[in-house]
Formats: sequence, structure tokens, C-alpha cells
Amino acid sequence: MKTRALCIDLLVVWGSVMLANAQQSTGYYFKEFTAGKVLLRNRQFAKGKFNYDCINKEMHFLNGTTDMVVENLDDIDTIAVDKHRFIPFGGHFLEVLTDRNATLFVDWKILPKSVGKKGAMGTVTQGSVQAIDVNARYQRVNGEQDLDLSVYKMATENTYYICVEGKWKKFRNAKTLLALFPKGRQQEMKAFMEREKVDFENPKEILKVLVVQSAWNE
Repeated sequence: MKTRALCIDLLVVWGSVMLANAQQSTGYYFKEFTAGKVLLRNRQFAKGKFNYDCINKEMHFLNGTTDMVVENLDDIDTIAVDKHRFIPFGGHFLEVLTDRNATLFVDWKILPKSVGKKGAMGTVTQGSVQAIDVNARYQRVNGEQDLDLSVYKMATENTYYICVEGKWKKFRNAKTLLALFPKGRQQEMKAFMEREKVDFENPKEILKVLVVQSAWNE
């Protein structure tokens, strides 16, 4: 069953049937399609079951048992799924994480990378890690990703954004995050990240850094 797109102006979804075994290891944000709602800019909203495809950077929803893609992002204010909040940004979505006076915007990106080739009797021959052509090699089948996980691994390559003095600033790692702050503050932040062993694949750990940095400014 092919994925179809639906004009968000007509989006009124009350789907109740989940697709089976939609796993995070296949690139979806949630383990299964999860209840949520779309809030439109005209203050109307529609309920449904959603999941975010972190490989193709698309928000999906269920129309009955059909996996569909949310379009017309200009009409959308927010999509709330469980306790998570996503906002449109540059043709896809950012997750918004907040804690006290800190806000982190997460541009999720998961990239399947080859770890070898499958040989005789199902063995895997090790090779260099290389990114695959997502469009050519990564096809959806009834909401699941048709990818042999024995020869590919999922690599997280997120981009993050914060708002500094009213301007969007992006970073991907500790070095580029530190560069967004005054030199007098960088050493304290670096020491904190090293002490806490902050994992930049885990947005919640990055948010802790921003919370501490915000507290230092108070």
C-alpha cells in the first residue's frame, strides 16, 4: 500500500488501528503510531495517530490503516504527540524541548549506514561505514521500513537550534555549541559537558547544558 499525501485543510483523522511493529530502529521517532493532534494556525485542530520519520524528515499519520504524510506545513502551528511537541521548520519539523528558562529545537535526522555485506549463510562481511542513498534504497512498505538491519546501522546526525538574542543559532556538537557563547562562559560550559559526559545524540542531555547556562546568567 503506497504512502499518500493529504491536504492538511481536509485533515480530520480519527484512526484507531495501529500499524504493527513500527520500530525506532527503522527510523521512526516513536515505537508505534501515537495519539496526538494537529493545531492549525486558524486555531482549529484535528486528532489522529502520528509518528515522525527521522530518515525522510516527514510527519506521518494514520488514515485508517494507511500511512500518510502531513503536508501544507504553512497551515500548521504545532503537532503535539503524547508529551512531545513538533513545529514546522524549513519544510519539515523540529521537536521543541523546554526546561525552566531553556529551550532546545531538535532537527531529528537518522541516517542508515552500511556496516558490511551479507554473505553466505547469513554472515555479514565487515566493510567501511558508508551512507546509503535513502531514496533509492529505503522504501516504505505499509508504514514499515524495508531495510535489512543486519547490514545497516542507524546513525543519529541531528542538528540543533537555540534562540540567542532573537536570532536562530544552530549547532551539531560541543565545539559548535560553545562557539555560540561568550569566551568567558565557554570554559565553564566545556567543563560541565566533560564532567557530565554529555552525549550530543541525546537532546535531553544537551538541554541540561542549556539549563545550567541559563542559571549562570541569572
